[in-house]
Amino acid sequence: MKQNFKALLLLAIVVTAGVNAAVGAEGDREVMELEAIRIIGEQEDLLVAPGAAHVIDDEELENFKYNDVHRVLSSVPGVYIREEDGYGLRPNIGIRGANSDRSSKVSLMEDGILLAPAPYAAPAAYYFPTFDRITSVEVFKGPASIKYGPYTVGGAINLVTRPIPVDSSGGIDLEVGQEDFGKLYGHYGNSTERFGMLVEGVHLESSGFKDLDGGGDTGFDKNDATVKARVNSDPGDPVYQELELKLGYADEVSNESYLGLIDADFEATPYRRYAASQLDRFEWDRQQYQLSHYINWGANYDLTTTVYRHDFERVWGKLNGFETDDLTLNDIFADPDSAINSIFVDVLRGERDSLSDPETLVIGTNDREYYSQGVQLAGNWWPTLGRVEHNVELGLRYHEDQIVRRHTEDGFLMQSGRLVSDQGDTDITADETGSAEAIAVYVHDEFTLGKFTLSGGARTELIDTKLVDRLSGTTTDNSTNVLLPGAGVFYQMTPSFGLLAGVHKGFAPNAPGESDGADPEESINYEAGFRFTHDAWRAEVIGFYNDYSNLLGRCTFSSGCDEAQLDDEFNGGEADIVGAETSFGYEFSVDNGLHFPVSLVYTYTDAEFQNTFASDFSQFGGDDGVVVAGDKLPYLPAHQATLRLGVNGSTWEVNFSAKYTGEMRDSASQGDVDDVNQTDPQAIVDLAGSYNVTENGQVYIGALNVFDEADIVSRRPFGARPGRPRQFTIGYKYEF
Repeated sequence: MKQNFKALLLLAIVVTAGVNAAVGAEGDREVMELEAIRIIGEQEDLLVAPGAAHVIDDEELENFKYNDVHRVLSSVPGVYIREEDGYGLRPNIGIRGANSDRSSKVSLMEDGILLAPAPYAAPAAYYFPTFDRITSVEVFKGPASIKYGPYTVGGAINLVTRPIPVDSSGGIDLEVGQEDFGKLYGHYGNSTERFGMLVEGVHLESSGFKDLDGGGDTGFDKNDATVKARVNSDPGDPVYQELELKLGYADEVSNESYLGLIDADFEATPYRRYAASQLDRFEWDRQQYQLSHYINWGANYDLTTTVYRHDFERVWGKLNGFETDDLTLNDIFADPDSAINSIFVDVLRGERDSLSDPETLVIGTNDREYYSQGVQLAGNWWPTLGRVEHNVELGLRYHEDQIVRRHTEDGFLMQSGRLVSDQGDTDITADETGSAEAIAVYVHDEFTLGKFTLSGGARTELIDTKLVDRLSGTTTDNSTNVLLPGAGVFYQMTPSFGLLAGVHKGFAPNAPGESDGADPEESINYEAGFRFTHDAWRAEVIGFYNDYSNLLGRCTFSSGCDEAQLDDEFNGGEADIVGAETSFGYEFSVDNGLHFPVSLVYTYTDAEFQNTFASDFSQFGGDDGVVVAGDKLPYLPAHQATLRLGVNGSTWEVNFSAKYTGEMRDSASQGDVDDVNQTDPQAIVDLAGSYNVTENGQVYIGALNVFDEADIVSRRPFGARPGRPRQFTIGYKYEF
């Protein structure tokens, strides 16, 4: 694989050099951002787009200054989240019904490059960028997502980072709040005619909002730093070129646990953490290396070539369960009041000592190393064929990634509320390497014909995976080749009103090592709707229908599976996901200069299995469960909505956000559900305000969860989990 990577790297250099030598054109141009970084462009480009896409721009991000991607994405219809730690450190994001667990069914990108630790071999989002570095968020759904695979079943999210500034500029941002929350962010950059640079760094910390039995920190410390450097040709040269180097380093230490609460304890003290989780700790670090070359010649061609390498290492020590094969943590939380299970609950609380071997607690240490590397080319061609102007995009990516898993388990005894080693041997539970090698090619064309804007294209993914299991002494190789077409149309009926429709093939690949008959996830996805824009009014209503020929479930610790099932995959068969996304916006002004922006987004979703089958996947049917045709899919609310209101003066603003999320089933079922088998409906209000004390300085305040709602937001991995409680913060921001 490494030799293939070197060969593709050499090919990319040769292609770029050859284009530079062979092509010339006339015209002046200014220093510009690399085209691949900002995929959509500006908000205006969305008005006639033949497909569903959304941009959260820098102005919207500044309204609330969220550090949590879950809260950021609440303004986008059709996006679902499952909270876990309250901070969004390891987000669970789904789009149009795709499983949200660790965001593994979404193509996550930073500046157009896949950002997951191992996007093909292990796509779970254990890393996510710090939002102070992000200046806009682009969300792709429907046929637009075929350009950003491999996960086209749901969609794609691109995070656009701070660009190198045109002039000397910088800033510093300091924020403090409850739970010992602190943030320090700084950036500085400058450009000359032929050179540019940017340095930025951010530190976040908190002591956490949960109260650990016996005391202890339940918070986190996180650092994220980036350096960018650019050299470019004379902006007046016939062939304009840029070469940009991007280096990044990030790390985190968080005292986070997969262990939740039984319902009775949640009702009494929702922010409690059991003593059995006192040793749980997650550490990771990541290095990022990217070199991008951009060339633009004439008015009709450009090409961006990016060579990238990401290294990620993580160690998570956490409670896995008890030293017994008869009971899992899921079994205990399902019936905590039984005579046997109540004994284990008391041990978890630290109210009972471990008195027998089955009461020995098992702490697992999951040590993993990842890399992700590749070469990506993205070209644009704007020909005029006849009287029709086209925008043709062509992309090629060669990609390799790998995960090395070394998992161990040790026994601990609960003694007087503290965990003490049982002095037993360390068990090795996993020692394996999963790897993937993929070639992806796509072509896409968009053109306008009268009142019609049409787009169409196709993506192909050629994927080879391998799993080397050193414990069993086995090696499993798999190959997948798939063609993913898509098409969309927008019809401008009037200057203010237009109709859109689209269809594309959805796809999510298998993990390395799958040999038990699990098939890739595949669907045919449809969308249709309208857009309306007039003066300060805007509205969009889109219906979607995802027709799954096979829904795929994957066992992870975060979904509530144990070590024995880790990374097993399960066919879910046919499923239908039907929904509607609506968004409305209006901004009105009064004579005294005040502006009042208003927005409302709403998503309705109905998701059902279409066949009956038995499954060992807990989110499908439980250990011995059976999924029946008509069962609803888990962790998809039927209703969710976000209302945002603002009042903006010349030097100040106040913003209000209210989000409603309906209850979600914990596993597949139909009809009424007991409270213990679903999450709570949630209505969360946030407030934010800012005042410009000087031309360059701003004081801002924030209030999250104003009414201090304590809801069960998830029952995964193990037990009831709360969202973030009320938190007040204050900050000062200075730009120069």
